[in-house]
Amino acid sequence: MGSSETLLTLVRHGQTSANLDAVWHGSTNTPLTAHGHQQAAAAAAFIKHNHGPIGCVYASPLDRAHHTANAIAAPLGLTPEIDADLAEYDLGEWEGLSFNHLFEDKKLFHNMRADHDYRPHGGESPRQVGDRLASALRRITDRHAGERVVVVSHGGAFSIVFGLLLDNDYSRWNRMMDNCAITELVLDPEPRLVSFNQTEHLPEKPA
Repeated sequence: MGSSETLLTLVRHGQTSANLDAVWHGSTNTPLTAHGHQQAAAAAAFIKHNHGPIGCVYASPLDRAHHTANAIAAPLGLTPEIDADLAEYDLGEWEGLSFNHLFEDKKLFHNMRADHDYRPHGGESPRQVGDRLASALRRITDRHAGERVVVVSHGGAFSIVFGLLLDNDYSRWNRMMDNCAITELVLDPEPRLVSFNQTEHLPEKPA
């Protein structure tokens, strides 16, 4: 890493009941499961021993991300900074629907690809999500020149911003992170992934 290069260590929050049930809880607050807490602790230990020193930890305001960030920040002697722009993709009236219902019946992927400004009633468009995530990552990068910073957010939001930053395509939703997986990203001089979806630190899923 160059002396002025900011390395973003991106972490998806730990497992929730919505993840297990395959339902969309974008802006809906959902706590971590017991396994999700174990994942967060494992990510915290891995980051402390392999990704330090860490200049700051940022998190989405949603509980599942905030609690994951707390687990990571505490061993580092840090307190997470909350950034509302790191929140998950809000699907408005479609919150709580199953993935199958969203993608098969509501045709979410089809509509996203056809129109980057498409949004359910009360929800967000892919363009809005990608732009706010990209803006947050840019602010963090500019604020922490030459540092390594942890950013805890969400699977859908991360996937959309990866499509925007790396492919210039809001609907290129083909890079999905596992719960508490780690991805390393730099924005300058051009956005690039240093690593993607590291999971070797994670505990086995319960039977």
